[in-house]
Amino acid sequence: MRPFYSVNFNARMCHMKISVNGVPCFSMDVDGQCSTRYPFNNLLLESGRASIKYEVLPLKGEVQLHKEAYLSCEIELYDLESTNYNPVSTMALYETPKHDDTIIPYLVHEDFIQVEMPYTLVGWKQSRRLDQLKDQLRPMVFMKYNSIISMMRNHRFSEYANAFRERENIMGTCFYLSEDEKQERMKQVETIIMSCTEIVPLSSTDALELAADGRLVRLVKSDGGSALRIKNEEAGEMSTLELWLQMKPGSTDLTII
Repeated sequence: MRPFYSVNFNARMCHMKISVNGVPCFSMDVDGQCSTRYPFNNLLLESGRASIKYEVLPLKGEVQLHKEAYLSCEIELYDLESTNYNPVSTMALYETPKHDDTIIPYLVHEDFIQVEMPYTLVGWKQSRRLDQLKDQLRPMVFMKYNSIISMMRNHRFSEYANAFRERENIMGTCFYLSEDEKQERMKQVETIIMSCTEIVPLSSTDALELAADGRLVRLVKSDGGSALRIKNEEAGEMSTLELWLQMKPGSTDLTII
């Protein structure tokens, strides 16, 4: 069996956030309605007990939940070796309770599931606690992001691929990708960069987001998404590149994971 886990959700009039093992896997403002599935094998480093957290937060600029705020979620397990496209099982079901005109600042629900993975990865489990760096962390993160942006702007793709190697190896293992498929992922990023009109610069309003008990950090925009973005004005597209930074044991450098 090749287990493949995804979250199936339906959200309305809220900022929704879904985290797995303390790491956000999906976060967005839903000013209307949104329904989709989102895979998260890359946040499952080994077999065992995994935490699933659903958060229903106010829309940007608001301080309480909209009266129509709604979120329903379930975790679906698929077997990629099966010819049956239906989930093998579902778990961690959640639906927001009816709240009418009750003033509610936010809703949080956490559940735990048992996962069985055919691999074991170290990932960020042994990485240093970045929250202990305090005021040193923000300039270090900005410096790392700007170095990545410089690689992209100057089309230094071999450096870029080397910087993302550990992340891509984890993605390849967790999603059962062949070497050709892993290379194709990087080629797609190169194509987006080559055809873009702007690598979006960082802003002083970009915020640090810590995850995995302080072992991971990234920069996010005000909408809660990754601050590393590529704009193509001609196509009317904005591509967001996901990454987290870690600091390995014995090191003082941030690396992509």
